[in-house]
Amino acid sequence: MSKTFTVFTYNDYKKYFNAWVDLQPKQGYGEYRRVAQALNLSTTMVSQVFKSEKHLSLEMAADLCDYLGLNEDETDYFLLLVEFQKAGSFKLRAKLERQIKKSQEKSAKLESKIKRDIELSESDKGIYYSSWLYQATRLLSDIDSYNDADEISQRLNVPKNQIIKVMQFLIETNLCRRDKGKLKMGPAITHLTAGSPIVTRHHLNWRVRGYQHMTMPDEKNFFATVPMVISETLAEKIRQELPQLVQNILTEVAPSPSETVRCMNIDFFEF
Repeated sequence: MSKTFTVFTYNDYKKYFNAWVDLQPKQGYGEYRRVAQALNLSTTMVSQVFKSEKHLSLEMAADLCDYLGLNEDETDYFLLLVEFQKAGSFKLRAKLERQIKKSQEKSAKLESKIKRDIELSESDKGIYYSSWLYQATRLLSDIDSYNDADEISQRLNVPKNQIIKVMQFLIETNLCRRDKGKLKMGPAITHLTAGSPIVTRHHLNWRVRGYQHMTMPDEKNFFATVPMVISETLAEKIRQELPQLVQNILTEVAPSPSETVRCMNIDFFEF
């Protein structure tokens, strides 16, 4: 099983970034140029930072964290690594090194709290997150009325032979299991980190599926598109509240009985 890719396993922000680049499509071809555009820097400058002795300023590093999609804790840790590598005295480096170790220990404890009965290999993750169909089939299997290929095929309006292939994969990877001839959900949670190159595909799969449902009006569904002009303060307030909203909802999801399947997509971005 491959180790989860996370910034907390690195003591050098440059090594983390270059490892992240290698995980991108085409091994990150053109990524330095895209980062340069996002940070309003020259490609030469980005190359000098991540291939020589130059360093990012904290302001540049903060912008890079946004580009990488790091959460608050990951951003704080990344900035700490930048400070550590720029530190000019032994005393300061020792102090920052202690903070780095504490952050790594805290991350390890939080990671251990995530319920993970199984860790998929990278190749299996690539298959599982390649299509919404794998997750939809797995989630439906937790509802008593959708426990075989015929039922799931009719519910998702997908050919039965395609569902059978999906079910075989889910069983082989222990994401689902057979119980008295019926398909049942296996481990309760699969985990995909923010830095994973598969995240974008995962989001896109479900947004495309959402678009398909927009063409079929149903009172059970809700779609909202609200372009707006607002203050920077309000924009930041909304940005901070959205993750908490999702977390509040997820705390109610786990104990609720399995009766129906839904997908929640929230898009909020500057354009």
